[in-house]
Amino acid sequence: MRYLITGGRGFIGRHLSAALHQHDPAADVICSGREADLTVRDTAMQLFRDCGRLDYIVHLADVAGDANWSQAHAVSQFLANSYMATHVIDAWTTQQPGARLVGMSTLWAYPERVVRAVEDGYWDGRLHVPTEHYGLVKKLFGAGIATARRERGAHGTMLVLGNVYGPNDSTFHVIPSLIRRMRENSALLEILGDGTQTRDFIFVDDQVSGIIRHLDYDGDLLNIGSGVTHSIRDVVECLVRLTSYTGRVVFNAGTAGGVSERRMDVTRATAATGWPANVALHSLEAGLAKTLAALD
Repeated sequence: MRYLITGGRGFIGRHLSAALHQHDPAADVICSGREADLTVRDTAMQLFRDCGRLDYIVHLADVAGDANWSQAHAVSQFLANSYMATHVIDAWTTQQPGARLVGMSTLWAYPERVVRAVEDGYWDGRLHVPTEHYGLVKKLFGAGIATARRERGAHGTMLVLGNVYGPNDSTFHVIPSLIRRMRENSALLEILGDGTQTRDFIFVDDQVSGIIRHLDYDGDLLNIGSGVTHSIRDVVECLVRLTSYTGRVVFNAGTAGGVSERRMDVTRATAATGWPANVALHSLEAGLAKTLAALD
């Protein structure tokens, strides 16, 4: 099998590439990074053309960050991700029409009012306004895949990931941000919100296993998080315990901490493949321990 992973040198991409080789030692995995600027149409076209015949294209490339970073860089983030989305769809349908395109979505693409995210409710309402520019591009990409499926008989799907964390994550997401701030300031750790906000945190090796398992899912959208939620307070307390952090931890209840509760329903994935019930996922503590061990 031949794979192209856009964003293949990023956090999830590196882990996915390694897992594909482990899953199939004969796999030919091409990883594109920042040298292939997919915001430029000609670059996307050349990349897809020069790869030769592909079996799978996994689109991971995007400009991402936590909610605060996203709000501060909203316009540039929206434009970059929009350009990449349309150029990848264009290059796929013209240069690699026989390949299967797999895109990644996020709970941020679900409507703001949704607590229990079920695939059938993906389009039922407005997104969380401060970050809707990010989620809407995920919807745009999924709509592009669905359109190509209907019009041209193309093959592809969108997989909704959990809040992925793990070793070598240099993003601005919650867990790597917390770890960096704890290491940089041994006296004080300030947290936006009261810590009760819940997320579907999933260790990167587990999430990559879910991606590989569902590359051939025959549908428009599938949730493949862990189906288990932890609060920000749970994460902080676990990190404090694992690192023996002695600084003061302050939860700023008066400041915004994002949508209060997010829970991913994985019933459809369980029916399709048994995910995640038949997989031994890392516990939050085990995943955080491995993440921290990689720093030493």
